[in-house]
Amino acid sequence: MIVCGGGPSGLIAAAAAARNGAKTLLIERYGFVGGMATSALVTPISEFRHFGKQHIGGIPFELMQKAADLGGANVTLESGNYPVNDEILKLAAQRLLLESGVTLLYHSWFSDCVMDGNRITHIIVQNKAGAVAYQGKVFIDCTGDADLARAAGLPTTKGKVLQPATLWFQLGGVDTDALDSLFGDAVNGILPVSDKIRGRLIELNAQGEIPIFGGPWINKFFRDGMVSINLLREATDASDPEWFTKTECSLRENLRLIIDVLRREFPEFRNCWLVKSGIQTGVRESYHIVGLYTLQKDDILTPKAFPDTIAKGAHVIDIHSSNSNDQNGLVVPRQEYNIPFRCLVPRGSVNLVTAGRCLSADGPGFGSVRVMATCMAMGQGAGTAAALSCKYGYSMSGMNFEHLRDTLIAQGAVVDFDNVIKPKAPIELETYPAM
Repeated sequence: MIVCGGGPSGLIAAAAAARNGAKTLLIERYGFVGGMATSALVTPISEFRHFGKQHIGGIPFELMQKAADLGGANVTLESGNYPVNDEILKLAAQRLLLESGVTLLYHSWFSDCVMDGNRITHIIVQNKAGAVAYQGKVFIDCTGDADLARAAGLPTTKGKVLQPATLWFQLGGVDTDALDSLFGDAVNGILPVSDKIRGRLIELNAQGEIPIFGGPWINKFFRDGMVSINLLREATDASDPEWFTKTECSLRENLRLIIDVLRREFPEFRNCWLVKSGIQTGVRESYHIVGLYTLQKDDILTPKAFPDTIAKGAHVIDIHSSNSNDQNGLVVPRQEYNIPFRCLVPRGSVNLVTAGRCLSADGPGFGSVRVMATCMAMGQGAGTAAALSCKYGYSMSGMNFEHLRDTLIAQGAVVDFDNVIKPKAPIELETYPAM
């Protein structure tokens, strides 16, 4: 069994598959796993709890607890938005994988696959050994961009307007005592934003001094004087290498600019210095599979009792604007919702399942389900399904959902689907609430 991509969904999928008896190989392009959380510095990891109830457990929560035991995560926050130290998460995730029996192959880039009819037989990776083919019975596409699904000729789609990419960064030398009000827990899934800082940046953007931005969401980074910031954004398509290269270059120039502006405009940042930025820009969206089911906005706001539920989500419908400083269509669901396995299976697939942000979802549905904790939960579902497929011969479109659900429940996943109630009306926001 082979997993392509070691991001949040892929590393959990690999651990789940191995724990359920499948001989598992994880292919990863970097020299570490963690995806957007480690390569792009995206934290906190959202979200494991919602309105006082934990809806994601199992292996994803185990990983967060491992990081917390190493001093690199806070899993006590009521919101379930868990800050994590990217360097410690690399080690915690690596230990989780090796302890689960996963074989790792780093520094290897998926490039193609070999088909026998409608079944994938091999993937081809490119690394320092050249082009190498690996044979497998079942495959999981956790590339984020549906790379394996596209190579296999399975149907995919890509919106005309994609959510923008963001270059996260960490600063030292910040007066974190003066920013203490921003470091509180999220409320109703909404992280604190300073009205003063946001207001001034909007003025500077209107004057043409700085480009469009988001938030800014400023998080204390485990020690006094350090923060992690989500601010920079730019429209791009990460599946277009030439365009994405220009984006990487542009955002690094903008990072230099914005740090100078923070120092000049805000006394809390007067002595700040750049600790590091993501080794790549963080990607929110590119290709989606055309799945056996498409998760929709109504499925988020009015949860459905899907019998093939393999994960739950609860995050705000949060669509970052690609041409302004705003969030579009901010809606807070009042209850966790169910994610059906069919959203992870491309139409026509026999032995390929996906997990993570390339799942089948419409725009608003994707605006909620794309976040990392939810992707991790999808990963446990996909990895468990893949292991059952290897052992019992289930095809992805003919999965035994009862067997899958029982196995997930036995391993701590939260996949009950028959407790759907009529939820309270969602909280709809016109603008992001600054404080």
